[in-house]
Amino acid sequence: MCGIAGAFSPNRPEEDLRRVVGEVVQSQFRRGPDFQAVLALPQASGSLVFGHDRLSIIDLSEHSNQPLWDHTQRFCIVFNGEIYNYLELRQELLGLGHHFRTQGDTEVILEAYKAWGKAAWERFIGMFAFALLDTQAQQLWLVRDRFGVKPLFYLMQGGVLAFASSTPALARHFGLQPNLEYVHRGLLYYVYEDDIDITPYVGLHALPAGHHACVDLHQPRVQPERYYDLPTRVALRVQELAALEEKVLLEHLEVTLKSAVALRLRSDVPLAVSLSGGLDSSLVAAMAAQAHGHVVGFCYGHPQAERSEGPLAQALAQKAGIEVHFVWPELSPDALIQAFEETLEAQDAPFPTLSILAQNFVYQRARAEGYKVLLGGQGGDEGFMGYRKFFLFQLRHLWHTRRYGELAHFALGSLQLLGAELYKIGLFWQNRGRYTGQSHSRNLRLPGRPLELGASAEQAPWVRQMFDVTRYSLPTLLRYEDRNSMYHSIESRLPFLDYRVMEFGLALPVSLKLRNGYGKWALRQIARDKIPEPIRLARYKRGFDVIQDWLLVGLGRHLQSQLVSSQALLKDLLEPGTDLAKTYTPERMQQQPRLLAEAISLVWLARKL
Repeated sequence: MCGIAGAFSPNRPEEDLRRVVGEVVQSQFRRGPDFQAVLALPQASGSLVFGHDRLSIIDLSEHSNQPLWDHTQRFCIVFNGEIYNYLELRQELLGLGHHFRTQGDTEVILEAYKAWGKAAWERFIGMFAFALLDTQAQQLWLVRDRFGVKPLFYLMQGGVLAFASSTPALARHFGLQPNLEYVHRGLLYYVYEDDIDITPYVGLHALPAGHHACVDLHQPRVQPERYYDLPTRVALRVQELAALEEKVLLEHLEVTLKSAVALRLRSDVPLAVSLSGGLDSSLVAAMAAQAHGHVVGFCYGHPQAERSEGPLAQALAQKAGIEVHFVWPELSPDALIQAFEETLEAQDAPFPTLSILAQNFVYQRARAEGYKVLLGGQGGDEGFMGYRKFFLFQLRHLWHTRRYGELAHFALGSLQLLGAELYKIGLFWQNRGRYTGQSHSRNLRLPGRPLELGASAEQAPWVRQMFDVTRYSLPTLLRYEDRNSMYHSIESRLPFLDYRVMEFGLALPVSLKLRNGYGKWALRQIARDKIPEPIRLARYKRGFDVIQDWLLVGLGRHLQSQLVSSQALLKDLLEPGTDLAKTYTPERMQQQPRLLAEAISLVWLARKL
């Protein structure tokens, strides 16, 4: 788990490229504080420089420092991520006659490429973004994992191809302007990243998830190509699972998820689990405890705070034998403002809610207590229909396909969900525009195209579910997770994003995901006897329970004052007559979450314009 960087030019001096890469490596120090390097790799076709920030997780010795050459000195790599099945791949490669000088997973990538070429990526179980140089073929491979857990940004400007794991240094060095369409999408739909190459800056591109690009150094240009086709994979899995009985499907799911958790427990440094008090992270923690013995968890909440996840996490600790560290800081106004500023720095992009701060507090506490790896439950909602909207999508689909008997039974079960979520009806109503295409801002003028987050009635439910994985939900959530965790030099591991688990979840029959007013039905079944029943059978979704008065005890005034002082910079982005001081008061931002999202976006924009 690290930060990577690089620059190539057929005609620019090597010193210029070393300067660019050096700036990036310095800016990414938090992603890899254990070792930094900038290495010139002069090629016949031009100047090339690699940079790396290492967070040592597997093979802590200096032999696994990067950039890393293979033993023939033909191939060199800078790598961010983890290949969890590296031991199995290493054993297979040894059988094929390959040699290893390290005990890490980075060298496995090099040898796998030598054995299988670009087909190697599909053998990896893990999260990865890397640049791999073939000096003989004069090719530079840029590769990103199937679901985009790890970021990889690139640009071509002034005859220079540059890439990195983060955005700030590239944006500063090349004078990039903030991407207003990116901000517009995030504000209206809570969708920032997706399955294309959009980023917070104009001219900076994200290599899409599941893509690679082979750059010919004689004629350098980046043309991403898909190597992982999720729709095709899931369609095949749907056919494979169709004939299996429910009991067999549940058994297979449990075995697959246990394998995903066990692989992510491989570490040469202390690891822990991030607990939200919900089904997904609780199930991961319980499986980790079964496989690993003593497990430590970190939860944003307090056992005596009923509005927090603390009581549920405490119940899980008692049942699964997990030691839980509760994160529930009593924040002064100054400390809260500092936390906001640090989170905005970590993200280098807007975010819509203060739950991102709560997530940051968890990583901060875990790192302070000496943990460099945290397992989490991200991806369970996307893979197993955990979101409430899927009940509406399924009702509509059953009606359209005239399956009236199923429709009546499904609707009856869904009424129980409605009763559990009535207290959130106001929030759901405020956000209805995200799905009706009528979302808009009354205060801001930002360019952007509308997104359609709904589902067509004839669409198979797994197809719309897949769009949450690739486009509408997961990519943005992964951005929050990656930036917050790496800001505190922590590797976040996500078993539900094991491609075997995700494909299986998407391909399961809807009846094993939505049943009796519950989402994620299959997960609830395999969680039986592993986690407390109040967690397993909870219909409501709490999420991070942020202290409600944060905006009223200092943070709201801070945001308001930042906006007022930036009025001149922001005037072209505001609707005529918008009074920043009156529009973005602490009270109004607390009552109307969209105003808070706008305020955070404007603060970020003012610092980038």
